[in-house]
Amino acid sequence: MDKFLNLLVSGAVSGAIYSLIASGLALTYATTGIFNLGFGGIAFTSAFVYFELHVGLHWGIVPAAVVTLVVVGPVLGWVLNKLILGRLSRASEAAKVMAVVGILIALPALGRWAVELLVQDAHFSIPLGDQVFATPGIGPSPVHVWHPFGGLTINSDQVIVFGVAAVLAVGLWVLLRHTRLGLTMRAATDRPELASLMGINRSSATAWAWIVGTTLACIAGIVGAPILNTLSPNAYTMAVFVATAAVVLGGFRSVPLAFAGGLILGVAQNLVAGYATFANHINGFNTSVPFIGLLLALAFLGRRRYRNRDRITGSMAEDTVVADLDAGHSVLRRTAGWLIPAALFFCYLYFVAGSYWLSVMTAGLALSVVFLSFVVVTGLGGMVSLAQATFVTAAGLTAGLLINQYHQPWLVGFVGGTAVAALLGVIVALPALRVGGLALSLATLALAFLGDGVLFQWNYLRGGDEGWIVLRPKFGSVDLMEDKTYASILLGVVLLVSWLIYNLTRSSSGRQMIALRASEPAAASSGISPSMVKLRLFTISAAIAGAGGVLLVTADQHATNVTYVTQVGLVWLASAVLWGVRKPLGAVLAGLTATVFPALLSSGFHLPSWIPGGLSWAGTHSTWLPQALFGLGAIAMAKNPNGIMGGGHKRRPRRAESPAPTPSTEPGPSRATAVPVTAMPRTVANGSGASLHLAQVSAGYGEHAVLTGIDLALTQGTITALVGANGAGKSTLCKTAAGLVMPTAGAIFLSGDDVTKAPAHRRAGRLLLAPEARGVFPSLSVEDNLAIRLPSAAQREAVYEKFPVLGERRRIAAGSLSGGEQQMLTMAPLLQRPPSVLIADEPTLGLAPRIVEQLLELFEQLRAQGTTLLLAEERARGILDIADQIVLLELGQLIWTGPRADLQDEQLAAIFLGSAQEAVAATRGSTEPTLA
Repeated sequence: MDKFLNLLVSGAVSGAIYSLIASGLALTYATTGIFNLGFGGIAFTSAFVYFELHVGLHWGIVPAAVVTLVVVGPVLGWVLNKLILGRLSRASEAAKVMAVVGILIALPALGRWAVELLVQDAHFSIPLGDQVFATPGIGPSPVHVWHPFGGLTINSDQVIVFGVAAVLAVGLWVLLRHTRLGLTMRAATDRPELASLMGINRSSATAWAWIVGTTLACIAGIVGAPILNTLSPNAYTMAVFVATAAVVLGGFRSVPLAFAGGLILGVAQNLVAGYATFANHINGFNTSVPFIGLLLALAFLGRRRYRNRDRITGSMAEDTVVADLDAGHSVLRRTAGWLIPAALFFCYLYFVAGSYWLSVMTAGLALSVVFLSFVVVTGLGGMVSLAQATFVTAAGLTAGLLINQYHQPWLVGFVGGTAVAALLGVIVALPALRVGGLALSLATLALAFLGDGVLFQWNYLRGGDEGWIVLRPKFGSVDLMEDKTYASILLGVVLLVSWLIYNLTRSSSGRQMIALRASEPAAASSGISPSMVKLRLFTISAAIAGAGGVLLVTADQHATNVTYVTQVGLVWLASAVLWGVRKPLGAVLAGLTATVFPALLSSGFHLPSWIPGGLSWAGTHSTWLPQALFGLGAIAMAKNPNGIMGGGHKRRPRRAESPAPTPSTEPGPSRATAVPVTAMPRTVANGSGASLHLAQVSAGYGEHAVLTGIDLALTQGTITALVGANGAGKSTLCKTAAGLVMPTAGAIFLSGDDVTKAPAHRRAGRLLLAPEARGVFPSLSVEDNLAIRLPSAAQREAVYEKFPVLGERRRIAAGSLSGGEQQMLTMAPLLQRPPSVLIADEPTLGLAPRIVEQLLELFEQLRAQGTTLLLAEERARGILDIADQIVLLELGQLIWTGPRADLQDEQLAAIFLGSAQEAVAATRGSTEPTLA
């Protein structure tokens, strides 16, 4: 019994650390959409700063803790949000992984490097922190020990860790569920554009989320340090990876469930270690328990998603497609773009490079083959695999086993290693059949750690503690022991694999992969088998990584199970994304940089004497500086998530005056012949007298122009129907007026005030846009949705009295409501807090006739209260019955504006049959417009 209790208590304490970390991960993911694996780097940095203040500078516990938690934590969170994380809300999963991995690596390295400089150059008398095995916490030293009963032992550090974790978990739950800040942070993550339309400053909400999350990581680092009992960054990194399983158990976003999951994992890990005797014969099994739990949790998540028919495609499926900069170029030009640099590089290897740099380049070329595997699975398939290092290690050990144990030739080892890696790729692909996005990334991470912790601990496979010798082969007169020869062969392999990938992207299989990445349901409906495509993607990627792994261990002439572990694979992915994971050239440059850059830092450089200036640098012996500099890549990547070679930079449209329309010889309606006119009284230039005035506004998306020369003035207390066929530009006009799309020309006035450059959240106080896809936050409850617009409980109760169905469903997620109920939830707060201007985009789309009638009554009530309404509809029958004015939009231009009475039903029907201008020309009355 004593053994069980001690295992339970110590497991609960370890679990409390996991719970603390998991709570922070759940918080930041729920409020920012980024799964912050960099939490471990932040936790270590805070523990290291506290250690130097408390031990190195002899500060007391309270001032050292206060400075670390009140100054270092919030400032670090603000800086990370400003420079990196705040820019990644809509970036791909790979870009997000790259950023957080950069933080995970760079922050500890920056802290250790800074202390090195203070000790070596500034002669500070503080510890370097290299060998610390009694890490101080915020409790008494020496620790207090209690024996409550029997053989149970509890100390003060354990009590502090558990108590702090429990208090913070409750506090975080209260913050997210019962405070205005938590509500705005969750809303900004759920639907960012809608949050802006509701007046939420997304930048501010995200900044607060990272400040709170970073401070929480600092707390975890300080209070958990005595339990981890080391100042090694790897210990904090592993704690974060274990806590990841707890976050999955909590459904990624639930802080209480994540906290409970951390406790369960800690206790389970201890009990397995104490009682699972069968595991004593399986090396690494005990430490792999959390990752087994992670896989089981993800398997359950996959079944639930499949049952709910949620989208489970690749993580990058929602990325904007980056333009192919090589498109349209001749085959000769595209080929020359590869062959000329390759020829120059070959000349460097054979005639210029010395033995040291030749070996560095050789390793870089072998690593480039591994990096090309990312182009297939992530760049082409849109799925983030964190198990590529596993394929490399498995292939290298298999080749070593076949060559040494079974005395097979090198070529057999190469084929065997590649085949084993491909087989592992199939196994790793199995989670991709049920989950996608972040869940898939974490599944591959769990499998990778199981490989490191269990499979590669098998003595038969790993060749004991020394590993395997993998000598370079000799094929006739071609001796690969010569560095120049082997480097030349590797250069040819890199070109061959790049060419194969290039052809894959243009093959039928490649087009299926691209289609699956864009939309799995659409691909499946086109006859594509998603399961087969995903298996093909992972198998090809794993085979390339395995082939690169055999080439890599052949370059090293040594294969071990500890050289290319999972953490190294994370750095590989980050490097590939930094350079551009969608292009083979980016992967090749990433592989070369991964070996050249550290070598350059350690050896320095010396320019030839014939170059003026004689610049040289002796290099650095610091092991931390290279890692610190790697973090700068996260900042560069945050500015361009597509990578250095990824392209995709979009030129911002230049604000300019709208060009005058030019005559057209084409018959029928066209943008060239339509001249915007209005039957309403003209307003002065600044829009005085109008609630909303769009003055000669042009807008679009990137280089694509949608609206041209829109001049529209809406008077107070009127309903204007914006009518046009599908694709006329109605939604773009609504978004431009609301601030979601910035105009390229013209100006926008609200009650005479120029708001052209004002963001959406600054217009929300006077102008509200109800978007086409229902103006609700689907993962927030009905009560939370109302609270966004109606902070007062009395106002919300008034809504429930008028719409009892919302009151009955106040605690359920808004996404579970019917379409009519969602539209009711969108419009209901308007009666309590009517805006000056309401723009509704397709408000009756998909609604039952009874709901449409209620909605029209609501619009009339708002008009009676003085609200100005602009209602954009494609099928406008109901809206026309209550409209005061009609605005006809065709191909991005206003072709007619006037009273409803001046437009007959048959003329309106003609508009949707493609003869709008002829219909408008037939309008009756003194306000009849003329068209050029």
